[in-house]
Amino acid sequence: MKLNLPVLVFILLLSAPMLSFAFSSEAVTGQRTGGDTLPVEEVKALIREAKSQVDTLPRKALANAQKAIGLLQKTGNNKQLLSEAYFEAGYAYNILGKTDSSVIWFNKVLSVPDLDADIKARTFDLLGINYRKLGDYQRAHQYADKALKIYRSINDSAGIIKTLINDARVYNSNGNHKKAMHLYFKALDYTEKVKDTLKTGQLYGWIANVYMDIDNDSIGKIYYRKAIRKLKFYKSSCSYADNLNNYGIVFYDEEAYDSALFYFLKALDVYQKVGQTDGIAAGYQNIGISYVFLNRADEGLKYLFRAAKMFKDLNLPRDQASALVDVGRAYIEMNRFDSAGYYLHKALDISTSVRHAFSTKEALRLLYKMNEKAGNYKQALSDYKNYMAFKDSIDSREMKENLQELEVKYQTARREQEILKLKERELLDKAQKKLLIVGIVGLVFAFGLTVWLILLRRKKDLVIQRQKILVYRNEQALAKAELEKKQTHEKQMQNELEYKTKQLATHALNMMQKNKLLQDIKNDIEERLNSSDCKSPATMKQVKQRIQQGLNVDKDWDVFKLYFEQVNQDFFKKLKEVNPHLTANDFRLAALIKLNMSIKEMASVLNISPDSLKNARYRLKKKLNLKEEENMNAFIRDL
Repeated sequence: MKLNLPVLVFILLLSAPMLSFAFSSEAVTGQRTGGDTLPVEEVKALIREAKSQVDTLPRKALANAQKAIGLLQKTGNNKQLLSEAYFEAGYAYNILGKTDSSVIWFNKVLSVPDLDADIKARTFDLLGINYRKLGDYQRAHQYADKALKIYRSINDSAGIIKTLINDARVYNSNGNHKKAMHLYFKALDYTEKVKDTLKTGQLYGWIANVYMDIDNDSIGKIYYRKAIRKLKFYKSSCSYADNLNNYGIVFYDEEAYDSALFYFLKALDVYQKVGQTDGIAAGYQNIGISYVFLNRADEGLKYLFRAAKMFKDLNLPRDQASALVDVGRAYIEMNRFDSAGYYLHKALDISTSVRHAFSTKEALRLLYKMNEKAGNYKQALSDYKNYMAFKDSIDSREMKENLQELEVKYQTARREQEILKLKERELLDKAQKKLLIVGIVGLVFAFGLTVWLILLRRKKDLVIQRQKILVYRNEQALAKAELEKKQTHEKQMQNELEYKTKQLATHALNMMQKNKLLQDIKNDIEERLNSSDCKSPATMKQVKQRIQQGLNVDKDWDVFKLYFEQVNQDFFKKLKEVNPHLTANDFRLAALIKLNMSIKEMASVLNISPDSLKNARYRLKKKLNLKEEENMNAFIRDL
């Protein structure tokens, strides 16, 4: 369609006021007309101080961030500085354990238009952490995915490490330990390459947490010790305190309460220096229950009551219920059953209201134990029935709750969509009635802008796609190199095992051949001694004795045992566990059976007759506590 000149002039005249407004001084961001001048350097200094203080002095960091926000809201609207100030406030609240406030401030960061990619990714990452603390794992994964995409698009290794760690912690909290472990070790590869000691130490601690969750306590303790050694250079960090606290929990579970208390007190000292409120409360609870089991219940109760109050002030009802359960446990240890019942019922009310299954189950169990200890068997039986009924219903109730939650989310989203559609329809009707001509100009402008944005987006997509391909190729190359390294190592181990097995078999064969040769010579000498032609019987007897000594020497067996244990580790140790009174001959016979030798071969190696060997086998079977119908060869080969 062609436009003639009068129509074109008319359209330009209509659009002139809009264009004038778009380029006026009022529309330029970062300045105000007729207002105060923004003290940019002062604001930047406040934000820098907040960044440097947030990990060690979070309260001061929060104060500086809020002061910067106040200046920005009063005297200007610098988007970049405002987003940074919002972020530092949210981060400070996160360190202080005030999760709800942290979420509010991070959402304010996302409300700032034209947000920088780096700060946007960091905000998504920390929102994921907060939603994990709040138990909303679905949102936590969503924000972690968003952060990871941005970090990968800008090729930020530090950001990738941080997001992998946080997403792994969500999986671990949600019970998917295999996925969590995979992400942790993936992040560990990054940190070791860039030599980030702090992150490596933190990762050791989180890996230890996963091992403890899957009941592999021995490896978990190793990683906790690694974490504490790495983080000793960061003694004013929450990570150091967390690992001290977790290591204390390991000793607590092992009922080594003195050691547990030692680490809990060290952790509390760090939490107090940093000012992490929820960490302080957790420290009070752990110290309190440790004192209870160290027969210092009065001192323990002081800490437990502090913990319960702090959890209440922090609006953490689940943790408050857990602390009150420990208060009830302490009173049971003191045989103060009235007080124990009061606090256990209080904990039960809170945990039931917030649907915290663990505290509810523990409170019911302790009520049953308390009444049983008090001799109130009727009430104990009733509490036991309640405990068992609740325990059996947990799985089905959780399933119903998940279904209800999904239904509520679906209905809410559906209603929001309907409301949005109604609002859009109303706005369109008004626009069509009042601004028809302006709408035409807007459509022309929108079309041109859309074309420009599409071209810009295509260009950006091409850059992102190239970066993704590069990252994928790098990951593939790393995976291939790791696989080749593993295969080479396995091949070396297999070759070494085959070599040692050949050495063992060769040595056994040499022993058998030597013994056979010596036995043949001995028999020949005996024949000569018995014959009347023997001219020097005394000399022959000496030779016979030396041959007998050669048959009985243990040197060959020592060498044989050395080769044997290299191939069959802990074999003799396992035999001793079955019967610690086995003799040296018993061990030798068992080793030859393990090598699958025949009776004749074993008799030759041991320098005894086949009948004697059968008797020795029978005695060994008795010593191994095997029944008549059980196969001793199979039993020994399986050790």
